[in-house]
Amino acid sequence: MKRKIIILFAAGVLAYLPLMAQVRTEINLNERSNSSDDEKDRDLNHGTDFSGGFGIGSTKMYGDLPKSNPQPAYIAYLEKNVTQSISWGETIMIGDLSSMDPHSHWRSFNHYTSIDEHLTVELGTLFTLFNKNYNDNVLLRIAGGIYAGVGLGIINNDVKKIVNVPNADELPGENTSNPALLKNSTAIFIPINVGYNLHIRRLLFLRNGFVLNANFQYEDCQSDYEDGYSPPLAPNKKNDVFTVMSVGIRFYLTHHHKEEE
Repeated sequence: MKRKIIILFAAGVLAYLPLMAQVRTEINLNERSNSSDDEKDRDLNHGTDFSGGFGIGSTKMYGDLPKSNPQPAYIAYLEKNVTQSISWGETIMIGDLSSMDPHSHWRSFNHYTSIDEHLTVELGTLFTLFNKNYNDNVLLRIAGGIYAGVGLGIINNDVKKIVNVPNADELPGENTSNPALLKNSTAIFIPINVGYNLHIRRLLFLRNGFVLNANFQYEDCQSDYEDGYSPPLAPNKKNDVFTVMSVGIRFYLTHHHKEEE
């Protein structure tokens, strides 16, 4: 369960260590060059930058119960820019999932924790194939922040309340042998992302710049217990999924620009 999440997080951190070692540390970010070409190169190339930040989102559940009320999600990011428009990163999320059946007494409230590793490719990657200097065009630079991504993660479900009886104070999933109810479970999920990154190269004292992000994530869970229910019914053949709409900010932690040849 939670041990698996810790193991995946540790594996992700270890994967970052050799990448961090490639980042030059002797560059003085306070030094200014008189060359406008050097300034442009510094502003536009974030090919070896790490960024970290946070975000907040709203979840919606699609499980065994037909109705879901939006719930909050809190997110932490760590990204490595493999190129200017391709990044590899980790997302840690803590949030809630709520679902119900308005025609019965079935209710579910899940407080989950998840971690995933993902690859994100911005539209700027396609622009680069035709014009390496597409950043010189303002419209292309803005449009280049549109992205799609996919990854793999682990989610731990802690269903605080699961009810399928008229008395809402009873928690049949806590002490029951009913195989259709499960309060705590861990599952693999596949995060599918689409969204937009607005890259702010420099602002006031933030010389390394930052990224404003808007994201829609579809969580394809390889489990039917995200809502605590897995009713043994013939129509129940699909695993649970949920979505997260979020906004966030990431700050560039390191900066490395190309040396002039």
